[in-house]
Amino acid sequence: MEELNGTMIFWLISAGMIAGALTKVSIWKQGVELVPNLIAGVIGAVVIGSAAILINMPGSLVFGFLGSIAVLFILNVFYLQSDEGHA
Repeated sequence: MEELNGTMIFWLISAGMIAGALTKVSIWKQGVELVPNLIAGVIGAVVIGSAAILINMPGSLVFGFLGSIAVLFILNVFYLQSDEGHA
């Protein structure tokens, strides 16, 4: 089984950063900026991936990636933009 070590944490952080960057590229000018997307992606991947490892589920890296996508979806859907730029 997988164990929670430095290598797995590195890959979870990498998966979260990739998910955050892909989210920013896909929604371009709407939603949250790049840095909050990266931070939220990393947090989602590390938390969900670590939880998957701790309960001995196989494929924790995939669960981490899906967890980061879920966190990024929630973050960007509920982001409120100001109406000043809309005229």
